Amino acid sequence: MNVSGLYAGGITWGQVINNLVGTLGVTIIAVSVAAFLIGALMYISGFISEENKNKGKNLMIGALFGMAVVISAKAIFNAAYFFVYGY
Repeated sequence: MNVSGLYAGGITWGQVINNLVGTLGVTIIAVSVAAFLIGALMYISGFISEENKNKGKNLMIGALFGMAVVISAKAIFNAAYFFVYGY
């Protein structure tokens, strides 16, 4: 079944959902990379204050955890998408 509406152009609902999940995944990964780099800079500047070092370390761990969650969710979604739509 195609999506109806202005400028739809014969896109199926499966393609719309896949595009949305792909866009959100890339956006969250980009934000996580930026957070990791900020955390690394805070950790490096930890010689100024020990508090910055701890904040930087926690930010880097959180960013890595966020990337792992997004990547595993994307893998689970792709497996479910394959079983539902077959491609």
